[in-house]
Amino acid sequence: MDSPRKRPGYWPKIVGFVVPSTLLLVVLAWFYWQPAATVRVDAERVRITTVTEDRFYEYINLDGRIEPAVTYVIDSKISGNVERIFVESGENVRQGDTLLQLSNADLELEVMQRESQLIEQLNNQQQTQLLINQNDFNRREQLVEIDFQLALQEKQFRRAEELLAGGVIATSDFEPTANRYRYYQRRRGLLAASFRADSLARQIQLKQLGASENRILNNLEKVRKILDRFYLLAATDGRLSDFTVQTGQAITSGQRLGEIYSLENPRIVAEIDEFYLNKVSVGQRGLLSARGDSLLLLVDKIYPNVNGGRFRIEASMADAQSVSSAFVKGQSVRFRLLFGPEDSSILLANGGFFGSTGGRWVYRLNDKVAERIPVRLGRANPNFYEVLEGLRPGDRVIVSAYDNFDQYQTIMLN
Repeated sequence: MDSPRKRPGYWPKIVGFVVPSTLLLVVLAWFYWQPAATVRVDAERVRITTVTEDRFYEYINLDGRIEPAVTYVIDSKISGNVERIFVESGENVRQGDTLLQLSNADLELEVMQRESQLIEQLNNQQQTQLLINQNDFNRREQLVEIDFQLALQEKQFRRAEELLAGGVIATSDFEPTANRYRYYQRRRGLLAASFRADSLARQIQLKQLGASENRILNNLEKVRKILDRFYLLAATDGRLSDFTVQTGQAITSGQRLGEIYSLENPRIVAEIDEFYLNKVSVGQRGLLSARGDSLLLLVDKIYPNVNGGRFRIEASMADAQSVSSAFVKGQSVRFRLLFGPEDSSILLANGGFFGSTGGRWVYRLNDKVAERIPVRLGRANPNFYEVLEGLRPGDRVIVSAYDNFDQYQTIMLN
């Protein structure tokens, strides 16, 4: 009797096929990804630097523009024609220096007419004041005269009073003397009251006339100063710029003729990539090289508006007095904007190798043989990378691009 045959399962076949295939793929991948052993490269084709230990600070290089902190605009206060030019654009001027002279015959005539009117008003005011004072003098003279007459009448009255009491004269002879005496008394009282009233009115009138006279004198002074506007003066010390007028040129009132600026404390205006918007703050330091010295800069203002992927900052020099003459308005300068404090670090020069390795490994030299070793880099600036692991001061490293030989483990330099 035949027994049923057991058919073999599929798993042994699958395992027998898959496992060898997987091992083959792993081996092939290992050989594929494993760097080749050695390659020869001409030493002239690579750039080699030595790892150092020095103070490191993170920064970016920026291109800035010199601008004055304050600019005074020059404009004409009157209309006219340029009569004479005393200075040229680009010259240094002092406050009060005459820049140019204008002429305007119509305005001169108008000033003369206005001046004559004011002088006439002033003369009338002075004439009125003279009449008021003359009236005061007349009142005083009348009081003096009445006091003199009253004194005479009082003596006659006292004498007649004694004679009447002694029976020397009759009452009819005494009464005329007494009436004259009382008349002068009443007249003196009336004149005194009138003088007091006139004195109060005189004081008010003189005060009003004085105020009116002062107004006229102020107006007269202002009218005469209109002629001073024919001479355009420098408002401050500085350098004259954009002053391009010509003799005989017609100038309108308010027309801009130029500007005066000083670079005693200049500003530096620069634009930065928006990537650094949250990393820049007011008071942040920078370094600018001028005359062989490193000048300290401080960020004064940050404009948060972003245009074309960039934003603007303004910085000033911590001590610009000694070097202000080294700059001109609009001059381009390059400076470093610093991030964070300075630290002592191991430094590797910047180079094209980073694009090939992402900073994960480098070729370190031992004599003429460069071996591929892993490294860990930290902060960076345009000149150096901060080395955290893998290299020591004195190590020599290829820092140029590795594009043509990054698949090799070792490099032999010819």
